[in-house]
Amino acid sequence: MSEHHQFICPRDFHLPPPDWRALQAQLLKGGYVLEPRGKQMPYRAISNLVFGLAGLNEGSYQNPEGVWSTGALVARYIQAGYLPADLPIRYDDTLEETLALLAQHGITPDPLFEDYESSDWHSPQYCLGPAARPYLGADTRAAHDQDPRNFPLMLLAFDGPNPSVAVGENLSEPCLPGSNQPLGAMPPFDSHVDFIGAAYKDPAAKWHCEQNGIDYRILELDWRYSLAMGFRMVRMEGLAEEDAHGIAELIGDLTGQAMVWSHRHL
Repeated sequence: MSEHHQFICPRDFHLPPPDWRALQAQLLKGGYVLEPRGKQMPYRAISNLVFGLAGLNEGSYQNPEGVWSTGALVARYIQAGYLPADLPIRYDDTLEETLALLAQHGITPDPLFEDYESSDWHSPQYCLGPAARPYLGADTRAAHDQDPRNFPLMLLAFDGPNPSVAVGENLSEPCLPGSNQPLGAMPPFDSHVDFIGAAYKDPAAKWHCEQNGIDYRILELDWRYSLAMGFRMVRMEGLAEEDAHGIAELIGDLTGQAMVWSHRHL
């Protein structure tokens, strides 16, 4: 099964990174995301916990269809006989509260469920809130109104010294800004992948374009929405191109830094 994620990250990741915890507070306070509690938990978070619990007992996977909270999921596993019958069922808990409850009873879900891109800090997975609607296209607004749990958002922070790189099988050769022509050769780099490697070692690395005499840092080129790179990322799902543009604009306004976005297909 393929996965599709959208990533938003600062364009100039050689600069000091924005405060992602402060951004989290702004998103919550402004209603751009919902508190991930009870029925406001995105399906992705519940699905991940399903796999975490299933990893404790072979053959214990429970279909999450119709499960609307972590408490409802715990109840389903209790009914199936894979969790203790005396485990409290708390339907309005956050994922973190549910994990703490399980830990109190000596239960630690399989860590494979932890879906945080190997980040050094990550927020909970949030649903997009009503204040984010103006930044979405009409079709996505309608789908969001029907069920916001299909639109998860997670903040990811990486301490370095090297940036995180989010690419998939759809990685494209970059173009000059405003051009649709792939660059192809990028001397002195052997390829665009080599330029990614150089920026990984030195975020301030530049490529000099002989054609126009301009030096470009890596995300100043047009990667046709196929490369995210840096120390701060917002990961989302379910967005079309128009939506990702809009949310990137929102994040840029809140942080005061220019943002770019990409689509990763795995």
